[in-house]
Amino acid sequence: MIYANSRKRVQVAKGSDNSRSLLRLLFWEGMALIGFLHILRYPNANPLWSLHFHYNAIVFLIAYPLLYVYRWKMADGFLGLVMWPVSILLSWGLGVSAYLWITYWLQFSGSPYTGSLMNHWLVLGALFIFIYFPLIQPVLGTSQKYFSLGPLLVIFFYSGLGGFLGLLLGKFVDGKYGVSIGNNRFLLWLSLILIGTAVGALAARKQGKD
Repeated sequence: MIYANSRKRVQVAKGSDNSRSLLRLLFWEGMALIGFLHILRYPNANPLWSLHFHYNAIVFLIAYPLLYVYRWKMADGFLGLVMWPVSILLSWGLGVSAYLWITYWLQFSGSPYTGSLMNHWLVLGALFIFIYFPLIQPVLGTSQKYFSLGPLLVIFFYSGLGGFLGLLLGKFVDGKYGVSIGNNRFLLWLSLILIGTAVGALAARKQGKD
């Protein structure tokens, strides 16, 4: 009995969770495959970014199922210990991949946010980390703790609320100091929205632990 409880605690700590759904893995892998075929059919006008998007799709198609299966079946035991450093690389690599996927689909949809994501990738990429781990990883099912649909909806609600508050804060700051900020006003708004979204997602996850 003691051994079983200890093993369960170790399993939870390492992130192995047999409740993970194969459907989520197949869904996102299928979406990535559709995206890859879309990239092949409609290459980007910028050759460099076209290569980024092309190879990013390939990386995601390989890395995502590896990390998902690791979290699902291999996080405990000796094999999990051996694969642990690889899982860290996969986790961060998928974060970069998610940023590029969002950039690609925003560009294809003609969104005005695309230029900022491409030209200010260093700043926005750093901020993106704060929404990748608490929000995007649970959606992909690659976070250490697996979130089913109900908890995910709670995370989405809090994230949306946080992003909205970030938008209001951006409006306030822009009204007060917009002239002095100059051309970086749009970047400021986007940064505050991302920060608000991240805080909301973290608050939702903390509430789930209580």
